[in-house]
Amino acid sequence: MNRLEEILALVKHVPPFPKVAQRVSEMLNDPEVSATALAEVIQYDQVITANVLKICNAAYFGLPRKVSSLDEALVIVGNDILKDIIITSSSARFYKGAAGEGYKLDQGELWKHSIAVGIMAKELGKYIKDVDQGSAYTAGLLHDIGKRFLSSFVADDFKKIMMKVVQEGCSFGEAEKELVGASHAELGGMIMSQWGFPKEIELAVLQHHDPDALEKDPLTAIVTLANALVISMGIGVGADGLAVKVKGGGLKRFGITPMHLELCMANLLTEIDRAQDLFNI
Repeated sequence: MNRLEEILALVKHVPPFPKVAQRVSEMLNDPEVSATALAEVIQYDQVITANVLKICNAAYFGLPRKVSSLDEALVIVGNDILKDIIITSSSARFYKGAAGEGYKLDQGELWKHSIAVGIMAKELGKYIKDVDQGSAYTAGLLHDIGKRFLSSFVADDFKKIMMKVVQEGCSFGEAEKELVGASHAELGGMIMSQWGFPKEIELAVLQHHDPDALEKDPLTAIVTLANALVISMGIGVGADGLAVKVKGGGLKRFGITPMHLELCMANLLTEIDRAQDLFNI
């Protein structure tokens, strides 16, 4: 079995994304969905239930008493925050341990980077009417999921990959694909497909390192830009961060200005602090 065959076999054995999370995300598309209906589904996932209650009782909400009822907690947090809690809680299990070790990311850095890109993508989504902010957060959060499963393969060929980047001036992803057999973005796209995520999220994960990504689908452009901005802020850079290539004037079509970008970056610093408290990053 060659390297690519090993990687494809690995994809087939990637643990499924929690069904409860996907079902609740679908239900949240209905603005009239009740907390009781959501609670009936969420209660079957102990991890999500525990996180909803823990986050609801966090200092952030400043409640005068402890909330122990899932129904009550769902009313307090609201649907928008609930979406973030659901997707974040369900994704956390895939980032445990040295998930990004092959990319020279210390323990927890890939997880923090992923949450930061999710927050940044959601912030950017505020300026584009055709992009759902929940989808932007999800795609941003999961954009590097391929690293979680490709890490050991990259570690084996790390020196060769970096040598190719330095000598040929190519991106890390291009060197990764040639020497390992697939890039983490390609692997991430395969995983999104296997998990049954919407096509636009699959494409955003798959194409977030394409040189012309800013010219593509709005969600792909947002995730690509969010990733580049988070890297520029030094959050979870890793060995591949300095070899990211993005070109094109795609942002002009969205009307996003440098001032918008500065505001998004400032908001991220506030939101990442909140996320650290809520999700124990």
